[in-house]
Amino acid sequence: MSLIPIVSDEEASPEQAVLFEHCTKMLGRVANAIRVASHSPKVAQALLGFMIPAIREEVTGALDVRIKTLAILKTSMLNGCNYCIGHNTQLGRAVGFSDDQINALEGDYQGSGLFAADETAAIAWAESLTLKTYREKPEVMEELKKHFSDEQIVEITMVSGFFNFWNRFTDGLQVDIEAKEQVGLIRKSKKIELNDYLTYMQSTWWNDDPQTSRGQRAAPDHKNMRSIRT
Repeated sequence: MSLIPIVSDEEASPEQAVLFEHCTKMLGRVANAIRVASHSPKVAQALLGFMIPAIREEVTGALDVRIKTLAILKTSMLNGCNYCIGHNTQLGRAVGFSDDQINALEGDYQGSGLFAADETAAIAWAESLTLKTYREKPEVMEELKKHFSDEQIVEITMVSGFFNFWNRFTDGLQVDIEAKEQVGLIRKSKKIELNDYLTYMQSTWWNDDPQTSRGQRAAPDHKNMRSIRT
Protein backbone atom coordinates (compact mmCIF):
# COMPACT_ATOMS: atom_id res chain seq x y z
CA MET A 1 0.00 0.00 0.00
CA SER A 2 1.25 3.46 -0.91
CA LEU A 3 2.81 5.25 2.05
CA ILE A 4 1.29 8.54 0.86
CA PRO A 5 -2.40 8.64 -0.18
CA ILE A 6 -3.23 8.42 -3.87
CA VAL A 7 -5.28 11.53 -4.66
CA SER A 8 -8.48 10.80 -6.57
CA ASP A 9 -10.09 13.11 -9.12
CA GLU A 10 -12.85 13.86 -6.61
CA GLU A 11 -10.35 14.87 -3.90
CA ALA A 12 -8.20 17.03 -6.18
CA SER A 13 -7.57 20.68 -5.38
CA PRO A 14 -7.67 23.19 -8.28
CA GLU A 15 -3.89 22.91 -8.76
CA GLN A 16 -4.07 19.12 -8.67
CA ALA A 17 -7.02 19.15 -11.07
CA VAL A 18 -4.99 21.12 -13.65
CA LEU A 19 -2.24 18.51 -13.39
CA PHE A 20 -4.65 15.58 -13.73
CA GLU A 21 -6.58 17.13 -16.62
CA HIS A 22 -3.52 17.76 -18.74
CA CYS A 23 -1.79 14.54 -17.77
CA THR A 24 -4.85 12.66 -19.04
CA LYS A 25 -4.86 14.67 -22.26
CA MET A 26 -1.16 14.12 -22.97
CA LEU A 27 -0.56 10.63 -21.57
CA GLY A 28 -3.99 9.04 -21.65
CA ARG A 29 -4.27 8.55 -17.90
CA VAL A 30 -3.04 9.83 -14.55
CA ALA A 31 -0.55 7.37 -13.11
CA ASN A 32 -0.64 6.77 -9.37
CA ALA A 33 2.88 8.16 -9.09
CA ILE A 34 1.63 11.51 -10.42
CA ARG A 35 -1.33 11.39 -8.02
CA VAL A 36 1.07 10.88 -5.11
CA ALA A 37 3.44 13.60 -6.38
CA SER A 38 0.48 15.99 -6.57
CA HIS A 39 0.55 16.35 -2.78
CA SER A 40 3.16 18.98 -3.71
CA PRO A 41 1.19 20.37 -6.65
CA LYS A 42 3.52 23.19 -7.67
CA VAL A 43 6.51 20.86 -7.80
CA ALA A 44 4.43 18.18 -9.55
CA GLN A 45 3.28 20.63 -12.23
CA ALA A 46 6.90 21.64 -12.89
CA LEU A 47 7.93 17.99 -12.85
CA LEU A 48 5.44 17.09 -15.56
CA GLY A 49 6.66 20.06 -17.59
CA PHE A 50 10.13 18.48 -17.57
CA MET A 51 8.98 14.88 -17.84
CA ILE A 52 7.07 15.19 -21.13
CA PRO A 53 9.96 16.50 -23.29
CA ALA A 54 12.40 14.21 -21.50
CA ILE A 55 10.56 10.93 -22.05
CA ARG A 56 8.78 11.60 -25.34
CA GLU A 57 10.07 12.68 -28.73
CA GLU A 58 7.80 15.44 -29.99
CA VAL A 59 8.89 18.50 -27.98
CA THR A 60 12.58 18.55 -28.91
CA GLY A 61 12.50 16.17 -31.86
CA ALA A 62 16.10 15.27 -31.04
CA LEU A 63 15.91 11.65 -29.93
CA ASP A 64 13.81 8.67 -30.99
CA VAL A 65 11.37 7.55 -28.31
CA ARG A 66 12.66 3.99 -28.79
CA ILE A 67 16.10 5.01 -27.51
CA LYS A 68 14.51 6.83 -24.58
CA THR A 69 12.43 3.76 -23.76
CA LEU A 70 15.50 1.52 -23.69
CA ALA A 71 17.20 3.93 -21.27
CA ILE A 72 14.09 4.01 -19.09
CA LEU A 73 13.75 0.24 -18.97
CA LYS A 74 17.42 -0.49 -18.32
CA THR A 75 17.57 2.09 -15.53
CA SER A 76 14.38 0.80 -13.91
CA MET A 77 15.48 -2.83 -14.15
CA LEU A 78 18.80 -2.12 -12.50
CA ASN A 79 17.00 -0.29 -9.69
CA GLY A 80 14.42 -3.06 -9.33
CA CYS A 81 11.51 -0.64 -9.62
CA ASN A 82 8.56 -2.89 -10.43
CA TYR A 83 6.22 0.08 -10.81
CA CYS A 84 8.29 1.68 -13.58
CA ILE A 85 9.16 -1.67 -15.18
CA GLY A 86 5.46 -2.52 -15.37
CA HIS A 87 4.55 0.75 -17.06
CA ASN A 88 7.46 0.93 -19.44
CA THR A 89 7.38 -2.70 -20.52
CA GLN A 90 4.01 -1.79 -22.01
CA LEU A 91 5.54 1.31 -23.61
CA GLY A 92 8.40 -0.79 -24.98
CA ARG A 93 5.95 -3.10 -26.70
CA ALA A 94 4.02 -0.11 -28.03
CA VAL A 95 7.11 1.39 -29.71
CA GLY A 96 8.01 -1.91 -31.34
CA PHE A 97 10.26 -3.92 -29.04
CA SER A 98 9.63 -7.65 -28.73
CA ASP A 99 9.35 -9.48 -25.43
CA ASP A 100 12.69 -11.15 -26.24
CA GLN A 101 14.32 -7.73 -26.54
CA ILE A 102 12.75 -6.46 -23.32
CA ASN A 103 13.80 -9.61 -21.45
CA ALA A 104 17.34 -9.34 -22.86
CA LEU A 105 17.76 -5.97 -21.15
CA GLU A 106 18.04 -7.78 -17.83
CA GLY A 107 20.77 -10.08 -19.11
CA ASP A 108 23.43 -10.12 -21.80
CA TYR A 109 21.92 -7.44 -24.00
CA GLN A 110 25.30 -6.78 -25.63
CA GLY A 111 25.72 -10.37 -26.76
CA SER A 112 22.08 -11.03 -27.55
CA GLY A 113 22.23 -9.86 -31.15
CA LEU A 114 18.82 -8.27 -30.63
CA PHE A 115 19.84 -4.62 -30.63
CA ALA A 116 21.39 -2.27 -33.16
CA ALA A 117 24.75 -0.68 -32.30
CA ASP A 118 23.21 2.66 -31.33
CA GLU A 119 20.63 0.95 -29.11
CA THR A 120 23.34 -1.08 -27.37
CA ALA A 121 25.39 2.07 -26.78
CA ALA A 122 22.41 3.87 -25.22
CA ILE A 123 21.59 0.90 -22.96
CA ALA A 124 25.22 0.69 -21.86
CA TRP A 125 25.24 4.40 -20.98
CA ALA A 126 22.06 4.08 -18.91
CA GLU A 127 23.68 1.13 -17.16
CA SER A 128 26.89 3.08 -16.52
CA LEU A 129 24.96 6.05 -15.12
CA THR A 130 22.85 3.90 -12.83
CA LEU A 131 25.74 1.79 -11.54
CA LYS A 132 28.02 4.86 -11.39
CA THR A 133 30.75 3.20 -13.46
CA TYR A 134 31.16 6.05 -15.95
CA ARG A 135 34.55 7.13 -14.58
CA GLU A 136 35.87 3.57 -14.53
CA LYS A 137 34.62 2.80 -18.03
CA PRO A 138 35.22 5.81 -20.31
CA GLU A 139 34.86 3.51 -23.31
CA VAL A 140 31.10 3.54 -22.76
CA MET A 141 30.95 7.26 -23.54
CA GLU A 142 33.39 6.82 -26.40
CA GLU A 143 31.03 4.31 -28.00
CA LEU A 144 28.01 6.52 -27.32
CA LYS A 145 29.63 9.42 -29.17
CA LYS A 146 29.97 7.26 -32.29
CA HIS A 147 26.19 7.14 -32.60
CA PHE A 148 24.73 10.26 -30.99
CA SER A 149 25.18 14.03 -31.07
CA ASP A 150 25.91 16.06 -27.94
CA GLU A 151 22.25 17.06 -27.76
CA GLN A 152 21.13 13.45 -27.95
CA ILE A 153 23.66 12.33 -25.32
CA VAL A 154 22.35 15.02 -22.98
CA GLU A 155 18.80 13.76 -23.50
CA ILE A 156 19.74 10.12 -22.89
CA THR A 157 21.53 11.20 -19.73
CA MET A 158 18.52 13.23 -18.59
CA VAL A 159 16.17 10.30 -19.22
CA SER A 160 18.26 7.84 -17.23
CA GLY A 161 18.98 10.41 -14.54
CA PHE A 162 15.31 11.25 -14.21
CA PHE A 163 14.33 7.60 -13.90
CA ASN A 164 16.96 7.02 -11.23
CA PHE A 165 15.03 9.68 -9.30
CA TRP A 166 11.57 8.45 -10.34
CA ASN A 167 12.42 4.84 -9.45
CA ARG A 168 13.37 5.92 -5.95
CA PHE A 169 10.31 8.14 -5.61
CA THR A 170 7.84 5.40 -6.59
CA ASP A 171 9.69 2.57 -4.86
CA GLY A 172 10.49 4.51 -1.70
CA LEU A 173 6.90 5.64 -1.25
CA GLN A 174 5.68 2.16 -2.26
CA VAL A 175 3.31 3.59 -4.84
CA ASP A 176 0.74 0.98 -5.87
CA ILE A 177 0.72 0.08 -9.55
CA GLU A 178 -2.63 0.60 -11.25
CA ALA A 179 -4.96 -2.11 -12.51
CA LYS A 180 -3.74 -3.88 -15.65
CA GLU A 181 -6.09 -2.02 -17.98
CA GLN A 182 -4.91 1.32 -16.58
CA VAL A 183 -1.24 0.41 -16.95
CA GLY A 184 -1.96 -0.63 -20.53
CA LEU A 185 -3.11 2.90 -21.39
CA ILE A 186 0.54 3.95 -21.53
CA ARG A 187 0.65 2.22 -24.93
CA LYS A 188 -1.51 5.04 -26.31
CA SER A 189 0.92 7.70 -25.07
CA LYS A 190 3.95 6.79 -27.17
CA LYS A 191 3.35 10.05 -29.03
CA ILE A 192 2.10 13.32 -27.58
CA GLU A 193 0.54 16.28 -29.35
CA LEU A 194 2.84 19.31 -29.17
CA ASN A 195 -0.04 21.77 -28.81
CA ASP A 196 -1.32 19.80 -25.81
CA TYR A 197 2.07 20.26 -24.16
CA LEU A 198 2.21 23.97 -24.94
CA THR A 199 -1.32 24.43 -23.59
CA TYR A 200 -0.30 22.66 -20.40
CA MET A 201 2.74 24.88 -19.95
CA GLN A 202 0.45 27.92 -20.12
CA SER A 203 -2.00 26.37 -17.67
CA THR A 204 0.33 25.99 -14.71
CA TRP A 205 0.58 27.90 -11.45
CA TRP A 206 3.49 30.11 -12.54
CA ASN A 207 1.37 32.01 -15.06
CA ASP A 208 0.00 35.34 -13.84
CA ASP A 209 -3.32 35.18 -15.68
CA PRO A 210 -5.82 33.56 -13.26
CA GLN A 211 -7.56 31.95 -16.24
CA THR A 212 -4.47 29.84 -16.91
CA SER A 213 -4.60 28.20 -13.49
CA ARG A 214 -7.76 26.46 -14.70
CA GLY A 215 -6.36 25.45 -18.06
CA GLN A 216 -8.70 27.80 -19.96
CA ARG A 217 -6.27 29.61 -22.24
CA ALA A 218 -6.49 28.62 -25.89
CA ALA A 219 -3.68 26.52 -27.32
CA PRO A 220 -0.86 28.71 -28.67
CA ASP A 221 0.42 28.57 -32.20
CA HIS A 222 3.66 26.65 -31.72
CA LYS A 223 5.09 28.20 -34.89
CA ASN A 224 5.38 31.42 -32.91
CA MET A 225 6.87 29.73 -29.86
CA ARG A 226 10.10 28.36 -31.28
CA SER A 227 11.97 29.72 -28.28
CA ILE A 228 10.42 26.98 -26.15
CA ARG A 229 12.14 24.40 -28.33
CA THR A 230 15.58 26.02 -28.51
